[in-house]
Amino acid sequence: NLIKFSDIAVLYLRDKGLEPIICETEEQARNYFNENKTDNNWPCLFTKSDTSGEKDFEEFFTENEKLDMNRFDKLGVIKNELNYQDEKLIFFEKEIFKLKRLKDLDKNEIKKLFNYMIPDFVHKETGKYLDNKM
Repeated sequence: NLIKFSDIAVLYLRDKGLEPIICETEEQARNYFNENKTDNNWPCLFTKSDTSGEKDFEEFFTENEKLDMNRFDKLGVIKNELNYQDEKLIFFEKEIFKLKRLKDLDKNEIKKLFNYMIPDFVHKETGKYLDNKM
C-alpha cells in the first residue's frame, strides 16, 4: 500500500494543527503568508519528482527482513539484527571525513563510497536538485 509523500505532508500538517492549502504555483505558495498572516493554514506546492536521487517509489524493506506491521497504523518497523562489517564502516567514515577535511565533496566519490557500502545502491541522476526547487 503505497502512500504519496504529499499525503504524508498533509497528515503531518494536520497533526500539528495546520490545514494544508494546496497551491497551483510557486508564486501562490510564496505569497500566501503576505496575504494571510494569522490563520492556521499552511501553503503547499506539490510538484512532480524530477530531481537527482529521487526514486519513483521508496522501498524501505525487502522480503528478507523481519517486519512488524501492526505496531503503527501506517508504518512498519524492521526488526532485524544490526548487521554490518566493521572494516567497511570504518573505511567509509574515514573517507567521508577526509573528503570533508579537504573540502572536496565530489558527488561521484561519495556515490562510489555508498556503492562500496551498499552494492545495490542506485542513484538516479537528472541534473536537477531539490535545493533549486526550495
